[in-house]
Amino acid sequence: MATRGGRMRIFELSIVVALLGYIVNLLSPYRGEYLWFGFVPLLCLLAVAPHLIVEGYRWQMLPIYSVLCACLLYETVPSLITDVQVQYVAGLVALCCLGVGIVLSTAFPVFQLPPPTGPNAVGTQIRHLIDGNRRYSADPSSPRELMVQIWYPAAASPRGRVAPYRESVTTTLQDARFSLVKTHSIFDAPLAGSQTRYPLLLYAPSWNGMRTENTLLAEELASHGYIVAAIDHPYSSLATAFPDGRVVRTKLLDEDFYSSEAAFSAFLKTAEVQIKIRTDDVRLVLDTFEDFDRADPEGLLTNHLDLDHTGIFGFSLGGGVAAQASLLDRRLKACVNMDGLMAGESLERGTIAPLFVMSEAAPPSPSSIPDASPSTRRELALEWEQFVQMRKLFTTYGGYWLTIPKAKHFNFSDYPFSSPLRIFNLSGPIVPINAARSISRYALAFFDQHLKRIDQSLLTGKDPGFERSTGLTLSPIR
Repeated sequence: MATRGGRMRIFELSIVVALLGYIVNLLSPYRGEYLWFGFVPLLCLLAVAPHLIVEGYRWQMLPIYSVLCACLLYETVPSLITDVQVQYVAGLVALCCLGVGIVLSTAFPVFQLPPPTGPNAVGTQIRHLIDGNRRYSADPSSPRELMVQIWYPAAASPRGRVAPYRESVTTTLQDARFSLVKTHSIFDAPLAGSQTRYPLLLYAPSWNGMRTENTLLAEELASHGYIVAAIDHPYSSLATAFPDGRVVRTKLLDEDFYSSEAAFSAFLKTAEVQIKIRTDDVRLVLDTFEDFDRADPEGLLTNHLDLDHTGIFGFSLGGGVAAQASLLDRRLKACVNMDGLMAGESLERGTIAPLFVMSEAAPPSPSSIPDASPSTRRELALEWEQFVQMRKLFTTYGGYWLTIPKAKHFNFSDYPFSSPLRIFNLSGPIVPINAARSISRYALAFFDQHLKRIDQSLLTGKDPGFERSTGLTLSPIR
């Protein structure tokens, strides 16, 4: 399950290697002996076409494109640079530009997620849902609309278009490469026939996160026989693209919520409001999927949903949404909160469904760090209060608490695969693939135990070898 997160793609690498050889030859005192090197820029230009068609353009390659243009100009206009010293300086500048392009392309790669391990291939569809009974708070004249992506077990070796990680219209210059990332899911693949009905799992994204931010886990669960529906919450999710071409950007600020008491108070109030809105969105999705089971307009899900065994999982604020929805809607039979902020009634009353909390190491008590800055103390106080309260609450209905040493908040999403450098991928010291394996394995075991009624030794303490080998701490709460 290794990834190719930090590597350049094949045509990119070919262009870079060829240009590197060409420039080194120009700087060599023996450059006159290898005249065929003059054709290298032309060959690179020919390689650009399949690179753009197959791999796609990305801005990280701009320094390399610039070097190629300069080399082509040098070969087509021999009189452009005749001074030998100037040629050497130009060659060194070109090498530096190549180096910058290599660093950018490696630090911000078109990454690849680990493939799912289940027996099924994975299909995907995107659905547009409308709730005529609710209105957008940001636009009171419009009904509440959602975009939902479905991952499901697909028939063996499906053919079709591979789904991108993100739609290009939802990206910006900074993250444009995300639309070039290919997932392991095929659009509109036929549903697998290995089961008559499949349990349904809903996914609630983070603060301003998107439905695709946990594609790895969604594909993994789908490959093991679950239908997964992830929700984009318009005006909350980073960007939501509708079928008519509209793109709605988030209205949530992404700032230092702990910088002052006013900012901290505003953040907590916004979190409460968001959890309420998104919980209502979850209930809309549940209602709609009941309709899909009776008669799916796309023909995919009709009579194929096991709605008596429905679960939910969420990351960060989405973990709080999952907990709140599990308290208010008895249709949800299992809940996974991945390093999530709880709020609303569930913070006071817990959840009805069995709860699995996954988190980093237990936060330190604020009193243990007397010299911390005011902003750090606010953050620690919130984390500690959440930790203490959740430990008290979910004991009522049973569940589990998984601690992953050396993990950080974003290890509970796909983001650590976006760069090999921790400064950019926001991962903890843990190897991202190890964290992903642990999260996937325990989430699957939890849902298998509570939705499919398959006993899991991983959860009962009868399979301690995996915990010892990974350093995890699992606390079953009975």
